[in-house]
Amino acid sequence: MLVYLFQDKNSHDTFAYSTDVTGRCIPRASRDTQWSFVAVEETRDLDHVEEVTQHLRKQGFYIFRKSHAL
Repeated sequence: MLVYLFQDKNSHDTFAYSTDVTGRCIPRASRDTQWSFVAVEETRDLDHVEEVTQHLRKQGFYIFRKSHAL
């Protein structure tokens, strides 16, 4: 399944996967949230595949935080 990766422009570590290429189904966490398209990904390549897939099928989106620390 292909999903679309978005990043909140106002947060370096807040991301979302969406089944909608426009990302309109992703809720805004605050007035300042601005989702920006990053890439297309395959769900089989994602961390926590089962959890992500379940959320995508039920809600159409999955929001998560990802640290850029090594």
